[in-house]
Amino acid sequence: MRKLNTTFDEMLSSSLMLWIISITTAVLMWVYVIGMDEAEYITRKFSCPLEYLELDSQAILRGRVSEVDVEVRGPEQEMLRLNYDSVRAYIDARNLVPGKRYTVNVIVDTPGNISLISCFPSQVVLDLVRQVSRLMTVETVLPQNIPEGQYIEGIEITPKDVGVKGAEDDIAKIGALRITPTIEELQSGRELLMPVKLSQSEPFNGTVVLEPAQVRFRGTLARGLPKKRVPVNVRFTGELNSDYEIRSIITDPSEIQIEGERENLSKVEAVDTEVIDISLLESDQAIVVPLKTPDIEGVSLNVTSVRVNLQLGEARAERKLKNIPVEIRGASENTNYSCSPSGVSVTIEGRPSLIEAFNPDEAGMKAFVDMSNIFMTPVTLPVRTEIASGDVFKITRVEPQNIAVNMSEIN
Repeated sequence: MRKLNTTFDEMLSSSLMLWIISITTAVLMWVYVIGMDEAEYITRKFSCPLEYLELDSQAILRGRVSEVDVEVRGPEQEMLRLNYDSVRAYIDARNLVPGKRYTVNVIVDTPGNISLISCFPSQVVLDLVRQVSRLMTVETVLPQNIPEGQYIEGIEITPKDVGVKGAEDDIAKIGALRITPTIEELQSGRELLMPVKLSQSEPFNGTVVLEPAQVRFRGTLARGLPKKRVPVNVRFTGELNSDYEIRSIITDPSEIQIEGERENLSKVEAVDTEVIDISLLESDQAIVVPLKTPDIEGVSLNVTSVRVNLQLGEARAERKLKNIPVEIRGASENTNYSCSPSGVSVTIEGRPSLIEAFNPDEAGMKAFVDMSNIFMTPVTLPVRTEIASGDVFKITRVEPQNIAVNMSEIN
């Protein structure tokens, strides 16, 4: 019995047993600490708004992901006080160019000791398209059931032009902007606030915004034949003197009113004047010109003539003269000089008829270099020009602008 006790005591005091006891104690303590740690930490799952930072102001994001599902973990006390707004999910859209598709990571920022466990989706596809704006004129589509013997007059739309904003490819699908008043609305004679409708070739891929989306419309039903205002088209015959050109044409009035059946009025886009012979014009003219009645049965005009003001201006033409000799001026008399090149091209401007007949010698045109106060060669000097008829002609270019000059002593 005493021997057995001695053996057991030796086992307990051996190095192996002490090592086993130490390892077992450490493992038990580790398990205990981990268990305590897990008991103090909790997780939460919730939806978080997804922000898009540094997105190009001229870009539209198609298929926008508005939120992501996140799971976070942290100490129990901090998680109980967690403000979900403090967890931020965002996309860094800096330097992303419209017209391309990108796959980017979702970035999640968490406060304090709270850590991110997961985010779904962790990546999103950004389809960036260019945003454009256009101004388009609003058209009025009249009803087909207007009573016989009545027509619409005094149509006013405010504003006439409406802004259209959206993706570039969607804006290209728009054919027209229209309002469609009914016969009952027209018969009321009141000012109407009407929605603007889009005429499009195919469905939009995104959202198209109208600014404003409504316009004010006023139009009344009147008895009699329908009327329409059309522009006046001024017609000319003959050729204007080549030294002149027509700077402006002002017609008073610029539009006239025509009357007739609605079907016939739709065929008239403008009313022509009788032809004006401009072959003898050399100054501004104000001419009363008869109007030509459209060759459409039943269409009449409210005026028979208009006043046409023609403003003329002097025409200008250019001509390039080659190999104009370069003279040397201001040089010492006991030296010889040579120029390289010896001739230049000179472009002149003036009235076409005078340019055509221009003779450099008769006009006193010269090209030269000034050697005054020049004592060493070779030297590069600017080419200067002069022309006796400077009030009629103008020199616009010299090529080349600079030439090389060499001099040598006379023996």
